[in-house]
Order: sequence, then structure tokens, then C-alpha cells
Amino acid sequence: MPNINTPSSGHVGPSANMHRQWLPYTAADSSDLAMLNVAMNIINTRIKGHSPCNAAFQALPGGRTFADIWNDSSVWISYNPVWRHGYFGSTSGKDITIAKYAFSMGHWTIAATLVHELAHVNGAPGHNTQAEDTLKACLLRDLYDPSVIGSLTGPFNDPHMA
Repeated sequence: MPNINTPSSGHVGPSANMHRQWLPYTAADSSDLAMLNVAMNIINTRIKGHSPCNAAFQALPGGRTFADIWNDSSVWISYNPVWRHGYFGSTSGKDITIAKYAFSMGHWTIAATLVHELAHVNGAPGHNTQAEDTLKACLLRDLYDPSVIGSLTGPFNDPHMA
């Protein structure tokens, strides 16, 4: 399972870039951390073993199943306190950050954001809907939004960027 960046983890995420920050979850973020843990439990118990989700991930450029990515302990989840309408999260290599806006939407949105960002970890490009399309196969069809385009690099300039 991915690691959660906390002060005691010693993980140093990527440098801040525009509205993207990879910070540890602190005591001040305890309600968001609790919501992240609920989302991770949903993924661990419902999504990780779902065959269509694993197949959708295996079809991505990285070629790994969802379970492979989910079980990769070199993946880190950090916190981004930025609240900006439509900004859910970002990925840089194997570092994911979840933005405050996503937390305002609830644990199912956090689960969907994690699946989307994990698709980027597995090579989904940032210029099309390939990462967002995985939600349809990963039991998150109700949260699928074809207008969400992810981005792996570059400045934040699209309010729909995930």
C-alpha cells in the first residue's frame, strides 16, 4: 500500500510548484488524514482486487495492474493545503498529493482522486482522459468526469486538472 507522508515518516516530497505542494499530514490535518484513511480502506477492500480495474491499469503505458501499483511501497501520498475549485491532486513520479478541495468533497472523491493519480504513476499521460477513464473500470463510475484532464508536469493553469 502507498505510504502516507507524515512528519515522522521522514519523506521529503517534490518541491512546491505553483499551486502544488507535497507536505506531510500533521495533527492540524487530522480530519483530512482520517478521510484519507477511509478512502484507502475503500481501495484496499473493494478496488484493489477488482479484475476490470487491474486490467484497465495493465493497459496503461506502465503495464502494471492496479494491485501492483497499490502494493508499491515506494509510492507516497502527501497533503496539499491549497483549496482551489476543481483542483484535486497532482503526481510527480511516485509522489501523489491530494489537495484540500478534494477533501471538501468527501472520502469517495479522495478514493477516485487516488485511483486517477495512481494511473499517472503507471504512465497515464497528462494531456488526455486516460487516467480519469480508469475510474469507470475501478468501481468509481459515478465519480468519472470526462472533462478532468490530468497533468504530470507544467504549471497549474487548468481548473479541471486532477
